[in-house]
Amino acid sequence: MEKSVLQLTQTPEFARRLKESLAKVAAVRAKLGLPKAVVIEGVVYRQFPDGRLEPVEPRKM
Repeated sequence: MEKSVLQLTQTPEFARRLKESLAKVAAVRAKLGLPKAVVIEGVVYRQFPDGRLEPVEPRKM
């Protein structure tokens, strides 16, 4: 019997591969000097590799 996509995403192997892939992406982004998003006390910031934080303005729809 074939597994559904939902069942496949709940396997330990999927979680491991996702974690490895995200770590690689984060390393490349840091090397390029690109920020990552962090949440501090409910406020979203861009955190740059040098440690600088810039608040993210909420979008108006």
